[in-house]
Amino acid sequence: MSDALEIPVLTGPGVSLRPHTMDDLGPVLERCIDPETVRWTTVPTPYSKEMAKEYLAEMIEPSPDRVSWAIEKDGAYAGTIDLRSGGGEGKHASGDVGYVTHPRTRGRGAMTGAVALALDHAFGSLGWELLVWQANVGNVASYKPMWRNGFPLPLAVPALLNHRGVMRDGWHSVLEPGMARVPAQTWNEAHAALLVDVEMARRPG
Repeated sequence: MSDALEIPVLTGPGVSLRPHTMDDLGPVLERCIDPETVRWTTVPTPYSKEMAKEYLAEMIEPSPDRVSWAIEKDGAYAGTIDLRSGGGEGKHASGDVGYVTHPRTRGRGAMTGAVALALDHAFGSLGWELLVWQANVGNVASYKPMWRNGFPLPLAVPALLNHRGVMRDGWHSVLEPGMARVPAQTWNEAHAALLVDVEMARRPG
């Protein structure tokens, strides 16, 4: 069995990543019942305090396949970000990145900073050769922190993601260590292209 992946404390401008604790129970429950979280993720609904406890117990325990951090901004829980091991081994190891933001910190730059720290860890400490981001077509806000960190404009893939038992069209983007970690186009240009995908999608999120 593979060794569990370390969950280090990482600090950047205005944001830090740390292991979850049971003190995160209240804000985790808040974000899991938030309408936007329910809309765009597969969090169970209705969601209970017991579910939040079980989730945190799982996130606190180091895993060989996942690094899960609590995001902290201004001394408070701001969300969760995960690196999940994917295909490939050794120098060809890779993974994907996913996150959920607490509603009170949306639009404040917390996730942009958190993604930057997670990318540094994936490409540096873990030595991954690529990182994948995916989301339901239509979840424009989820792409913005990725855009700021250099993820290319995503491809729209029909029926990519299983969302509550329905296969939804999904966005797929890949970043590699040698790629620039800055936007490749303006946000207005990226946003317009994303809206074309939404217009064209047969199974939008």
